[in-house]
Amino acid sequence: MKKAVIAKFFMNLFPNKPKYQEEHFVSEIFRHPKFTSLSQDSKNVLLNKLVKNNIIEGNRKPYDLYFPSVALKENLIWKKVLDLGCGIGGKTIADGEKWEVNEFYGIDVNKSSVETANFFLSDYNSKVKFKFFQGYAEKLPFENESFDAIVSHDTIEHVRSVKETLMECKRVLRKGGMAFLVFPSYNFPFGGAHVGSVTKTPFLEWLFSPETINEAYQEIIKTWDESLDWYKPTNETLCDWSVVQSGIGINGIKYKEFKSIVNELGFSKVKFISIPLLYVSNTVYKYPFIRYFTVLLKPLIKINYFKDYLTQRLVFILYK
Repeated sequence: MKKAVIAKFFMNLFPNKPKYQEEHFVSEIFRHPKFTSLSQDSKNVLLNKLVKNNIIEGNRKPYDLYFPSVALKENLIWKKVLDLGCGIGGKTIADGEKWEVNEFYGIDVNKSSVETANFFLSDYNSKVKFKFFQGYAEKLPFENESFDAIVSHDTIEHVRSVKETLMECKRVLRKGGMAFLVFPSYNFPFGGAHVGSVTKTPFLEWLFSPETINEAYQEIIKTWDESLDWYKPTNETLCDWSVVQSGIGINGIKYKEFKSIVNELGFSKVKFISIPLLYVSNTVYKYPFIRYFTVLLKPLIKINYFKDYLTQRLVFILYK
């Protein structure tokens, strides 16, 4: 309790509140009055706009940047691939067409996001066979050995059970298949706890546990007025958050814990790729020269302790 009070104090030093925006997708938009008050035709126009922006974002900052020494297209062309945590599908579409995969399945827990992806797909022509499903990473609705590869961007930190998720990944991968996983460590200094909707205070993850930050987060959002009801957790999401322990649904995974789970599950090979802090970020797109300085962090990232603090994302390739 006392720790949560202290965490709340730090979070309130630089308070923040979520804002409605149509350029960058957040799933809470489906509950915002500006969206719910629209006619169905207007909703459809907005949904198409959101997916198109998502495609542009996927092309602007491609997934490939996290794998500078790996030719993703060479590994995925004409393959059957699963996108774990596809959201509204725009980035899935951008990547699938760039890599020229044969079939690209996407799965996400958010029903409205999946419906948006499928709505956009109903009037979209592509050589790639895209299919989007609602479901959970811990219980994938696919047969054994269904996919040649899995990709996942900023999703592993949200799953309720990392171990069960990786067990499912291994189950649905074919022999020789690969999982390309990109996700932030809980100790990522610029938002590992995912509480940017309430605070701009950095480095909270270095001081407090997920449980403590979650408690402080919940106390702060209780003070919001009704204009922010669209962003407040529902009873359903609160239940999910209590399982995964943190404010907007993160499990607190770090490098050592993840590596231990992977080794326990017996993947044939595990490769970690060092991506220095800010190397793949919006900051670098504004100020490209910063990338030359970020590479100076690479020697430190070789030390396991610093992997959680000095990497932009934890990047792994798991081989079945």
